Amino acid sequence: MTSDRDHRSELLAYATEVASADAVEDVYGAMADAAEAAFAFSTAVVLTEAEGVLTVRSWSGRPPDVDGFPTAEGIAGDTYRTGEPQLVEDVREDPRVPEPPEDGPRSVVSVPIGDVGVFQAGRDERTGFDDEDVELAELLASHAYQAVERIRSQRELRESEARFRELFEQNDDALVLYDVTGDGDTEVRLVNDAAERVVGAPEATLRGRSLSRCFDADADQFVPANGAKTFETGFAEDGDDRVFEVTVKQFLHQDGPDAFATVSDVTEQRHREHTLTGLHDATRRMLVEDDPDDIASVVVEAAGNLLDLPYVGVFYAADDADELRPASVSDPVTGSEPPAFEAGASLAWDVYDAGEPATFTDVHEQPGVHNPETPIREEIIHPLGDHGVLMVGATESGSFDGTDHDLVRVLATNTEAALDRAERVRQLRRREADLRREHSRLAALFENVPSPTASFVVKDDEPIVRAVNPAFEEVFGYSEEELVGENIDDYIIPVDRQEKADEYNQKLFDGQNVNVEVRRETADGPRDFLLDVVPFRLDEPNIHGYAMYTDITDRKEHERELERQNDRLEEFASIVSHDLRNPLNVARGYLELAEETGDDEYFERTEESLDRMHEIIESVLALARHGRSLDDVREYALSTAAEDAWANVDTAGATLDVAGDTTLEADPSRFGSLLENLFRNSVEHGAENPVPEPGQEAAAEAGVDVTVTVGTLEGGDGFYVEDDGRGIPPERRERVFEHGETRHDDGTGFGLAIVKSIAEAHGWTASVTDSDAGGARFEFRT
Repeated sequence: MTSDRDHRSELLAYATEVASADAVEDVYGAMADAAEAAFAFSTAVVLTEAEGVLTVRSWSGRPPDVDGFPTAEGIAGDTYRTGEPQLVEDVREDPRVPEPPEDGPRSVVSVPIGDVGVFQAGRDERTGFDDEDVELAELLASHAYQAVERIRSQRELRESEARFRELFEQNDDALVLYDVTGDGDTEVRLVNDAAERVVGAPEATLRGRSLSRCFDADADQFVPANGAKTFETGFAEDGDDRVFEVTVKQFLHQDGPDAFATVSDVTEQRHREHTLTGLHDATRRMLVEDDPDDIASVVVEAAGNLLDLPYVGVFYAADDADELRPASVSDPVTGSEPPAFEAGASLAWDVYDAGEPATFTDVHEQPGVHNPETPIREEIIHPLGDHGVLMVGATESGSFDGTDHDLVRVLATNTEAALDRAERVRQLRRREADLRREHSRLAALFENVPSPTASFVVKDDEPIVRAVNPAFEEVFGYSEEELVGENIDDYIIPVDRQEKADEYNQKLFDGQNVNVEVRRETADGPRDFLLDVVPFRLDEPNIHGYAMYTDITDRKEHERELERQNDRLEEFASIVSHDLRNPLNVARGYLELAEETGDDEYFERTEESLDRMHEIIESVLALARHGRSLDDVREYALSTAAEDAWANVDTAGATLDVAGDTTLEADPSRFGSLLENLFRNSVEHGAENPVPEPGQEAAAEAGVDVTVTVGTLEGGDGFYVEDDGRGIPPERRERVFEHGETRHDDGTGFGLAIVKSIAEAHGWTASVTDSDAGGARFEFRT
């Protein structure tokens, strides 16, 4: 027990010793010595942890049995792991020590030394330590821990400073560490080797100086702000035109300088930027010039400014001779006027002819030099494609470095591009002038061509009108203002021709020419045209073109008339060969019987056959007359035509009902014949019982109770004639317009054939169906 002892002097000496120790080994040794002086013990040991093992660092009293052991074992390991002091009254009874040595201590006090290790002392008797001993051991450990942490921090600081100094000195950037004085000036504390080279003075000379005396900048520019502060400045000494970029930052380090500055020599960078800016400006100016001489002036000015050389020239190849002629020069070199370089008589022509740049030194000694007396000693000649050459000269050899060669190459390349562009512009202007003249010629042709013509462009697979000529406006009845921007098909394509129009459009979209005969709606109704469409491409993907309509209506009408005549000839041949043969044979037979018998009855029968032949011949003549082309087409009211025709037909007891009226373009005579045949057909074939059964009297006259109605079709595109008679069976409707088709033995079968012939002559379409009352209904679409 130590409670009755005064350890203050030993502890004071111990604390003083470890506070001034420079090495942790000295601390551990002083701790063991202090423990020996303060305790009456059999052993004391200081252990430190490394990689999970507690290792003996110092001891006093009886030497320890081992050099170390894992932190997971024993009383010391438990102390380190828990960070709590341990007071063990009897080691032999402690389960943490399964096999205590016979000569080992019986009681132990064990305390942690922070996170460093453990201090442990032992006595040979049981209960050898009390709480005061534990407090004393903790005090020893606390002083040791503080000393170890101080030594660690000092070592880390020294290592950090060494690393900083190494990095500081090895940094390629010029670094300056300095303090900000109370009056707002600066005082250099440290510079690295790079800074010594930039400033041109050693650190010893610079230390203590103001940065504003080294650089051409105010002192307040070097005072750091919250963030980095960057500015450009020059050197303070006259004659030094270097440019520096200075970045100032705070230096947050205990007892360190207030700020540091990074100084970079950006002279070359700024020079390159200036050169590139000048080159870009020159290129921009060249690319807006269209005159080659103006481009040459820009090149000479730019080359002189960028290279700071007096001799720069641009020479162009002549169009009328094999020579290079001056376009612009900064100085004529010799004489008052710059020379022209003839083929094979100069270095410039050799470069132009070879098409490869070349650099010449000792120019006056070069074979083929134009002027052996020239003061030029070094020269760069760069071809400008087929346009000419760019020449840059100096009066001293070695004047051009790699950068100068690069600048001349870039400038020459840009000059060639500008000259190419100027040439394209001139060509485009000539082409535009030619196109304007051609456009004027085509516009005059377009306006004056007698055939209707439309200019179009294909957009979204539709032919959109761009312009139409006066002939188009007159024929189709639409003004150019109405049609421009519209799909032309929507205005002139008949409904029944749309499918064919789509087929022609597809050929057009595929870039194929179209040359077809078409029917189109005009201001005067449907007419026939020869359509010629020539597509061409001005710019992808749109197709442009012209569509010309040549009116062939008269020709087509003549062709249709010839076709109808051919059809009638075939019909006449059929009639002669068939329809007239039967009554002719009958008449011949009756005549033979009359001659043999002398009976008058046979002469009567012969007369009937001859009458039948007369009717057939009259019908054929009527069909022939009605099938001819129309001679007198005029506006004719449907109601008037119906009433006139009704008056010309033996209608018996039939009734006419005009249910609607319209005005038609028709030949009155032919139209009247059409209606008369329809009325006669309704009266003769529409009655309930027009023909008496054999052996019966006729119950009523033909036509009794038949009502014939004339009216307009729904939609106003034609008219109809219908009755309320027996109608026409569906299976016979397709044949009713054929000649010889009749339901009566004494009929000729020409009435409805004549109707169809007249309708076709008018350009109408005839069809047959049934009326609402069940009778026959004939419809005509005009």
